[in-house]
Amino acid sequence: MSLIMLIILLLCVLGVLHTYVIYPLWVVSGSSGTAPGAGPQVQKTDNGHSSWPAVAVLMAAHNEETVLPQKLASLAAQDYPGELNFFIGSDCSTDATNQMLTEQADADARFCPSLFTTRQGKPGIINQLAASNQHPETIFIITDASVILRPDTISELVRPMLNDARIGVVDATMVQTGGTEEGIGQAEESYIHREVEIKRAEGRRWGAMVGPFGGCWAVRARAYTPVPENFLVDDFFLCMAAYEQGFLGLSSPRAVVEEAVGQSIQDEFRRKVRISSGNWQNLVRFRKLWWPFWKNPLAFAIFSHKILRWWTPFLLLIGLMAWVLFVVTLGPENNYWPGLLLLVLLGMILLLVGLDQALTLLNVHFRPGRFTSYFIAMNAALLVGFWRYLTGIKSNVWQPSQRH
Repeated sequence: MSLIMLIILLLCVLGVLHTYVIYPLWVVSGSSGTAPGAGPQVQKTDNGHSSWPAVAVLMAAHNEETVLPQKLASLAAQDYPGELNFFIGSDCSTDATNQMLTEQADADARFCPSLFTTRQGKPGIINQLAASNQHPETIFIITDASVILRPDTISELVRPMLNDARIGVVDATMVQTGGTEEGIGQAEESYIHREVEIKRAEGRRWGAMVGPFGGCWAVRARAYTPVPENFLVDDFFLCMAAYEQGFLGLSSPRAVVEEAVGQSIQDEFRRKVRISSGNWQNLVRFRKLWWPFWKNPLAFAIFSHKILRWWTPFLLLIGLMAWVLFVVTLGPENNYWPGLLLLVLLGMILLLVGLDQALTLLNVHFRPGRFTSYFIAMNAALLVGFWRYLTGIKSNVWQPSQRH
């Protein structure tokens, strides 16, 4: 019995280490080279001119008056040489969002707002905007209101698709701004920076990064599959649906966007719960892409990068129970050191979290404690999201995170 518990414990530890340490180190260290389509050249037409396709920027907004002026300015300043239009759906906004969109459309004919009077949810709005722009050669740029583009962002998102017709998805490089010692800003910023490296390495290694960040990314119109009703995480769904059709995907280091990092652990917890619920929807929907995980590189990447990450809270709980049962089944004559190690580990975790909470009240910021608290909170959010998935998701309407 004790041997079985030990094996279960080791498998749980291996699963967590693989998704957080082993796989990231392996994929980043072994991904030297250039991603498909990453070169600077573009296709040429018969008359020698660059053949930049039409681009439709799709964006859903709900009560975004705080960030919308800067967002609209960054869109209007794009240097994209081809046809470029902006389709923005206001999801029953009750602040100045509708007025701002109307004024922008009056000043710039490229902006085409749709003002919805009932809540649609972000995927619902993106689906409707995409349906009205379904020319097969169009490229969609799907972006959030809180994400600010640099002048060449759209050009650099489209460039890999010009260079390689196999590429159907291109993600931008997310740069987090405003991270402070207060709240979880630095922990979230470190997480995003690490994810950027992993996704870029996946694209270089086998031409398939495991899902875009969702803040600003490109997908070919002919690769677009309408997001099912009540699905919460549209960007991951659309990326995996493109892979099902045989397209490749990568993260472009040249297409840079900026977003203010989240500072409130409560706000990020709510956002992660929503994402977790959507993750389980996508896990089931695209199970043939990742299982069995050893069948091809994409399946292995999805399983290593995402599936095990989503399973981490369960692995931690099962591993803890297995450790306790291992100590109990060893008997009093053999369980002193395993039991002591378990108590020391749990004590260290409680000490780090307790110090973080206590020092925060004194306005002293303790990074090890803050990162431990962040890790625990985000895995708790995964558990809550799983429960909400099990009990049924009735709506995909959302409240934007405070990242201003």
